[in-house]
Amino acid sequence: MKPTELIKRCRSGIAQISLENDRECIGSGSAFLVDGGLVTNSHNLRRITFDTLVIRFESDINNNYSNEIRLSSQHCIESIAAESPENEKDFVYIILSEPECNGRHIFEFSDSSSLIVGEQIVFMGYPFSSPHLTSHIGYVSSLHKSNGVEIIQIDGSVNSGNSGGPLIDLKTGKVAGIVTRAETGLLKEQFNQLLQALKNNHEILKHQQSFAKISIAGIDPIQAMKASQASMEQIVTQLRRSANVGIGFAFSAKYVKEDIVHLKK
Repeated sequence: MKPTELIKRCRSGIAQISLENDRECIGSGSAFLVDGGLVTNSHNLRRITFDTLVIRFESDINNNYSNEIRLSSQHCIESIAAESPENEKDFVYIILSEPECNGRHIFEFSDSSSLIVGEQIVFMGYPFSSPHLTSHIGYVSSLHKSNGVEIIQIDGSVNSGNSGGPLIDLKTGKVAGIVTRAETGLLKEQFNQLLQALKNNHEILKHQQSFAKISIAGIDPIQAMKASQASMEQIVTQLRRSANVGIGFAFSAKYVKEDIVHLKK
């Protein structure tokens, strides 16, 4: 199947998921419709505390988000029918029957055994919290196991926000894997610690209460520090984005396929 034909046929079944607290987005990722519900990464839901899960489907070229589903965190967690944590197979299957899903593409599963190293694959999602669905063509660069779990290594532009999107076999049009992360080439732990420290500093300054106004040469030093911390956060975030080395990873879809089949027996 040609990539353009595949993308056109199945793009309506890709969703952007956003986690909110008090209507403020605090995280996002990708997901896709399967028979009876929605599949995404477990880490998309478990890393941070949220009060609302927002599911948006692409509706038209004018970015009309009338096709939006809002679930309370409690409803979301109660609707999880199958899950494997991030350090195992990193998927979650959420039962979903809202009318906004009607008429959209429903994905079917294959597994990594249908793939060959060197062949083209397609992956789709919403990187960097973009409101626009993006579609990429990549290559299977490696098929291997890690801690007994089948891993698909991808040469392609996998970015933050692609997590939870489908990795599609062009031969069958079925989901062979679930995108889970990208390789950035950075010292990940130290880099994340730096970004978190900047965010913590910004929060402290944002809530700083002064008993008296301080001004040095007409400049409020607290406001100046707040502005500089915010700028440094943006610079670090952009550096992390630009550090993509074009390598991504997906877990074989066979694990979620097996769990869903077991549920229906």
